[in-house]
Amino acid sequence: MNALASWKASLSSGELTAAMVISAIVALVLLFMAFYYLKRARIIEDTPTSKIRSAAQGYVELVGPVIGGEAGELVAPLSQYSCVWYRYKVQRYRESGKKGSWQTVRQGTSDAWFQINDGTGTCVVDPDSADVITEHKRTWYGHDAIPAFSTNSSFFSTFTNDRYRYIEELIMPHETIYALGNFHTVGGGRNLPTTQQQVGEVIRHWKQDYNALLQRFDADGDGKIDMQEWDAVRRAAEREADKQRDKLAKTPAVNVLSRMPDRRYPFILSTHSQKRLAKRFRLFSTGMAVLTAAATGFLFYLF
Repeated sequence: MNALASWKASLSSGELTAAMVISAIVALVLLFMAFYYLKRARIIEDTPTSKIRSAAQGYVELVGPVIGGEAGELVAPLSQYSCVWYRYKVQRYRESGKKGSWQTVRQGTSDAWFQINDGTGTCVVDPDSADVITEHKRTWYGHDAIPAFSTNSSFFSTFTNDRYRYIEELIMPHETIYALGNFHTVGGGRNLPTTQQQVGEVIRHWKQDYNALLQRFDADGDGKIDMQEWDAVRRAAEREADKQRDKLAKTPAVNVLSRMPDRRYPFILSTHSQKRLAKRFRLFSTGMAVLTAAATGFLFYLF
């Protein structure tokens, strides 16, 4: 405490003001984070688990094992494990004088869709922009940028030259995940464009190749399409639009889970259970609240 009092006494008026402003900003940011995590915990606790077969369109919670999408399972870039989702980072330790730091040289996240099957139906998951929290996170070390050629995977390799650190997170096939997001069904005759909209789309597509349009509908060969010929274009477009709408109506219905347009609703994919995930966010919230109290106390001390 004496050291803190001495430090405060050594500050000029301007430095004291700057310290108070910084403390106030830190306290506000920590308070925001406390409410942010608390809100997530409450959403997880208050949203009932839905079955895919009977899930309502909109914000839902799903639980079930995952399988690969249409392209099948993925291969993790670093470990070469089979998975349905991955996020990885390759870092190199660089020294600058007496100091050193890990600098990212390569990273990536998969964007391939995968599927949840809860026994009542299947839902395709678009992981883009999702907050993914997985138990399968591994960190190891080596001498090369590509882990397959590394000879040392222990922590002690960080004490040698040209060392690398590899970080990889995975969702494994057939693993049960907790998913919270926007459930919507496409295909199966849903959200079909109107005949007028489809006709307009057909004509816009035909106009992209105007020479082909002329060859097909310029009956008098004058190099342009007059009003009478445009009527023929529209009638042909209506027939084509009807065919396209019939085809769209026959496509199978597909359930999709993705991020809500309203970003206030979190899009979460996790291999943790609902209970464990809510507890995790509540612990984060409590930690942020404690730090907020400490930052606020320090601010009052400066006053």
